[in-house]
Amino acid sequence: MVKVAIQSVQFPNRYVRLDGKGVTSHTPTGGGTVDTQTHIGTYETYTRVENNDGTVSFKSTVFDNVFLRLDASGVTAGQDLASGGGIVNAQYNAGSLERFKIKKQADASGIVGIESAASPGRYLRLDGSANKVNVQGVFKTYESFKIVDVSK
Repeated sequence: MVKVAIQSVQFPNRYVRLDGKGVTSHTPTGGGTVDTQTHIGTYETYTRVENNDGTVSFKSTVFDNVFLRLDASGVTAGQDLASGGGIVNAQYNAGSLERFKIKKQADASGIVGIESAASPGRYLRLDGSANKVNVQGVFKTYESFKIVDVSK
């Protein structure tokens, strides 16, 4: 298993941070808090889990069995919302909302979009100026990430 951090390309000093306090069992709406941080600490590291269906999940390295969750409710594929939408938080165990497809850009830059497997065409979005992580219906600048290997 590979330990990674999720770094914004638009805001290169911002990483996806998951605080899974209180997430100790599955709930329909998830829990915890996902926002941004300016450095890679323990809350910004994940175990990249390769699922049998070709998707990946991001498991917290701090909170036992807690995963990054993307609920794209209210976000239509192809829709470019000014401030994004949906909900990104945490969930106990990895179900459908905790599975992602990694979409590489056409060039060899290592830049990827993190697409919801449950809601195709919806992407993880990070706005570093607002300290916000949510969902977008397009893969543009705020949806561009580098998955940094921090295993070493």
